[in-house]
Amino acid sequence: MARFFVEMNLAVGETYDLPADVVRHINVLRLRVSDEIKLFNGDGHDYVAKFVLLEKRQIQVIICSALPVVNESPLRIHLLVALIANDKFDWVLQKAVELGVSQITPIYSQNTQRFKGERLESRLLHWQKIIIAASEQSGRATLVELQPPQELVAVTKSTISSTQKYILSPHHSGEFATIDKSLESVALLIGPEGGFTELEVELANKAGFQSVMLGKRILRAETAALAGICVLQSRFGDFVG
Repeated sequence: MARFFVEMNLAVGETYDLPADVVRHINVLRLRVSDEIKLFNGDGHDYVAKFVLLEKRQIQVIICSALPVVNESPLRIHLLVALIANDKFDWVLQKAVELGVSQITPIYSQNTQRFKGERLESRLLHWQKIIIAASEQSGRATLVELQPPQELVAVTKSTISSTQKYILSPHHSGEFATIDKSLESVALLIGPEGGFTELEVELANKAGFQSVMLGKRILRAETAALAGICVLQSRFGDFVG
C-alpha cells in the first residue's frame, strides 16, 4: 500500500484534499480509485484512506482508520554530525532515519562549509524532504527532529539532555561504555572529512563527550556516523542479533 506524508491534522471519517506534491506522486504511481493508501503526519499513526475523488490535479480522500505505528527505538539517539559534501550528508540523513535516529543537528567545525541566509533555508528544506522520504520508505510515523546547524563550540557549551555523550575520533582511544541496557538517550558527535582538530576534541571531552574509536581503521565521516548508530542500536536499542 502506497504511503505518503501530509502536513495536516487527520481524523477518522473526515475528508481531505491532498497537497499538490502528493497528488503528483499518486499520478506517477497510476493508482486507481479502488486503491487504498496510507497517510502519516508525524503523530505516530498511519491513516488508511480511500479515494473520494481521483483526478489529475485534485485528489480527495476519506480516512477509514488510524493505526498506531510501534517501530521507534527505545533508545533516543541525537546525531550531531559535521557538515560534509552535500551528497554524502544527504546520504547520512537518509540512512540515519532508516536506522532509527530521533534527532539530528548539523555541526559547523573548523573544517566544514557554512550556509547562511537563503542558502541555509534552502538546505534545511532539502534536508527535511530527505527525512520525510526516508520516513515514508522505512515505515516510521514519527519524524526525526532536524535542528538548524550549530557551531561545535556552541554545542559544547549548551545543555544536551542525553544520558550518555560520545565523540567518534580515529586518533583517540576509547569505547562505548558497558552500561545498563535501560539507557534511554545518547548523543553521538561525528566529525567532518579530516576529523575534528585536537582542540575541538578537547572541547568536546570537557563538555562530557567520551572519545570512542571504532576499530583500527580510519573510517570516512559518513561511514563512521552509520557504524556508530548501528553499534548503539545493537547494544542499547532495538537491533536484534
